[in-house]
Amino acid sequence: MTADEATRNWDTIAEGWAERVRTNTDQNRTMVLDPAHLRLIGDVAGMAVLDAGCGEGRFARMLAERGAKVKGIDLSQTMIDLARSEEAARPLGIEFAQTDMADLSAFADETFDLAIAYVSLIDVERYELAVKEVARALKERGRFVFSLVHPCFMTPDATWEPTRPGTIPLMDEDKLYRKVDHYRPARPYRFRMWPTAPAETLNYHRPLTDYAGACRDAGLFIRDIIEPMPDAEILAQRPWLNDYVRAPYFIIFDCVKAP
Repeated sequence: MTADEATRNWDTIAEGWAERVRTNTDQNRTMVLDPAHLRLIGDVAGMAVLDAGCGEGRFARMLAERGAKVKGIDLSQTMIDLARSEEAARPLGIEFAQTDMADLSAFADETFDLAIAYVSLIDVERYELAVKEVARALKERGRFVFSLVHPCFMTPDATWEPTRPGTIPLMDEDKLYRKVDHYRPARPYRFRMWPTAPAETLNYHRPLTDYAGACRDAGLFIRDIIEPMPDAEILAQRPWLNDYVRAPYFIIFDCVKAP
């Protein structure tokens, strides 16, 4: 699958994806990633924020509702159209544009106080260039917060070993341990975002050292790393989310642009 094919496939699944995230069907976001990102980012009122890989605009709207001045970009024109439609219906002052994260030439140097890539950098083939472009567009001491599917535990062929051989482990008690292999090499992989999605999605598995090196080369200091998990109340109500305790699904980097 080429990058152009991957973009077309995102266009194909865009409406279904928008329906899922806008109806809070994706509990990974509502119960784990959203709270973790918002706690880490903190007060954004008055900040100039770039949402890089904004998709249909859901998280951009959450930032704008908290007072940020948001610009959202995505490679999928259909995603941008959906984001603009929602902005037209419920204006928050967000500007959306169809743009490659690896080419932010539309933005001047030192434009943004904060840049977010909410599980979107894994979609970018030229990720090193994307990180450099984000760093260029950040103000001095500006922050870049990006999240990934955790490459240590979510390798493309990782699975849960069932407690009873031959069964499909669905609940926590059905899972003996998580089988992880082939951490290296970095590689693209295809999958469907949900079982009936009309097209495959292309992501890139990369070891953590690749992302750390990209940040270093772009002049970004990694000041914190978060492996988000649901809070105790949510875990008590939804024990199947205990997967996050046993093997984190996501990782969030909090970086700052060196002076």
